[in-house]
Amino acid sequence: IFPKKEIMLLEGDQVDYQINLSLNSNSKLFLVFYVGHCYYCGHVLKVLKEKILENFEDEDEISFGVINLDNQNNVWSGLRFNITKIPYIILIEKNKMYYYQNSFDEISVMKFITGEKEIEDALDIPPPPNFFVKLNAVMNELTEKIENIFEKFGLKREFAGKIVYIFVIIGFFIFIYIESKIILLCRNLCFKKKKDEEKKEIIDDKKEDNKEKLKKE
Repeated sequence: IFPKKEIMLLEGDQVDYQINLSLNSNSKLFLVFYVGHCYYCGHVLKVLKEKILENFEDEDEISFGVINLDNQNNVWSGLRFNITKIPYIILIEKNKMYYYQNSFDEISVMKFITGEKEIEDALDIPPPPNFFVKLNAVMNELTEKIENIFEKFGLKREFAGKIVYIFVIIGFFIFIYIESKIILLCRNLCFKKKKDEEKKEIIDDKKEDNKEKLKKE
């Protein structure tokens, strides 16, 4: 008898971990991305908990996870899957991703999970966003906020992007400068420690020599 399956509330890196776990174990992973103010999302979660979950007792067969995109820790998950529609429901199976678009009822969802999939419906699982993708997303968001501020004061919106890039470049050079100072400080500390150890060894050697001389006398 397998333990009753539970729906995992995933956050941050847990999403990537569960996806990798599913790929490595060749098991299915059913994910629902939602937001709190979405009425239909509430319906989806209720059906998932009360109707779908009870059909799967073998915990090795499939896992269920829900991701709240209102949570700031899940921003990069939304970016990874390029989510523009809520709820966003996917099934990961055999190293592929399938997007669920039908009405969320027990019969349709069960057919989607357990049925054979069409090859043309299979999508590649997007990799986690790297540093440059994240940086670009942050810059775009910052640019949009500055553009809105400019608009309030009657200034041209196109200047906002240039200002953001200038600040990013300045910030980059400041970061490089601080990093070089930290590296230099670490090197000096290591060098000082090594020098102190060498001095200690010299002092200890002298002490040993003095002891030897005293013994001979």
